[in-house]
Parts: sequence; C-alpha cells; structure tokens
Amino acid sequence: MVTVIQVAGLTVTAVLIAKTLESYAKEQAMLLTLLVGIILTASASAALAPVLQRIDSMLSLGGLSEEQTALLSKAIGICLITEFASEICRDAGESAMRSAVLLAGKATLLLLSLPLVDPLLRTLREVVS
Repeated sequence: MVTVIQVAGLTVTAVLIAKTLESYAKEQAMLLTLLVGIILTASASAALAPVLQRIDSMLSLGGLSEEQTALLSKAIGICLITEFASEICRDAGESAMRSAVLLAGKATLLLLSLPLVDPLLRTLREVVS
C-alpha cells in the first residue's frame, strides 16, 4: 500500500523534473506529469477500494437496493474521473477541452441517474393522485 510520504515524494520529484524539462521539452514535461497523475490515481483507487465497499454496505443498510448502491458508486467514479481529466486540461491550458470533459461527465451522470428517476416519478404520481 502506498503511503502519503511516498505519494508526496513522487509528486515533488515529478514536479521538479517536469519544471526542469519544461524549458527544454514542454511535451515531455506534460507527459511526465500525466504519467505520474495516472500512477497516483491508480494507487489512490486501489487504496479506496475498502472504503467504497464500506460505503456500499452502509448504503445497503439504509434500505437501498443493490442496483441503487451500484449506481451511486458509478456516479462517484464518474465524478472523480471527470475531475481528474478536467484538471489535466486546465493545467495544460486547454479550457475548451476542459469544458468538453465536464459536459461529458455531466451528461453521463444524467444518463446514469435516469433509472433512479422512474421510481421517484411513480411515487410522486401516487401521492398526487
């Protein structure tokens, strides 16, 4: 398991190397930053697996179905991936790409949430009737 000290050390080292490379080879500096970001995200995802399992079990105790807890877990993943990608675009100075990534994430969340809206609308119809 990766510790916070290892993450901080890798991050600081990568930033120093990237800043040194930036004046000579801007593309390689960006690739280094992207690679380290992917590595850190993968290690953070592995470290979060038990936390997500615990959240799933707590949501199940709250009376939600497995399908609903799976949708919530997917939504959390979509938000994290979208945020990561948009921050990379922001760091690269690509605001149009960042907006596109954020829009795609929002659209995916809306599509994912449609199965949750149907039971809510049925309940609302019963209450109004």
